[in-house]
Amino acid sequence: MAFVTYILLSTLLYGLAGHFNPEQLGYTASFAFTIVILEIGIIKIGCYLLSINNDSQLMDLVAYSGYKFVGIIVTLAMTTLGSRWLEYLVFAYTFNANAFFLLRSLKYVLLPDNTADNPRGTMYAVNRTQKNRRTQFLFLYSYIVQVIFMWALSSGFNSATSGKK
Repeated sequence: MAFVTYILLSTLLYGLAGHFNPEQLGYTASFAFTIVILEIGIIKIGCYLLSINNDSQLMDLVAYSGYKFVGIIVTLAMTTLGSRWLEYLVFAYTFNANAFFLLRSLKYVLLPDNTADNPRGTMYAVNRTQKNRRTQFLFLYSYIVQVIFMWALSSGFNSATSGKK
């Protein structure tokens, strides 16, 4: 739902700025879909390179990648107020909230629990070096990759409509 809402809100804001073109719906949808595919690819490649055998389904990864659109929707809604510093403040907050959520949620996928109280009993112990690499990948994915993708999704509107202001 956030994916479709992002597309509709983005094109609505283009229209309010006087730059609407029917092709904008397709362009925005294609760009957002490409971001989601790239993100899932990065997770899958990272899991392969780090020898992470996770049971997560593809739809779970799609759901995790869709959470960024909620923050982008709020950020785009702030563009209508006309205050750049408020827009950047809201972007920083939503980005950090999304990154922290991903860091906490994906920790259980990338860093298996090796304690005896593990109820599933299917996790395996990893050595310290491998755990450090996985932690670094998780941080890079949650913060660095997310800020790039979220910035790309939210700044495309600003660069296209800045001539109107």
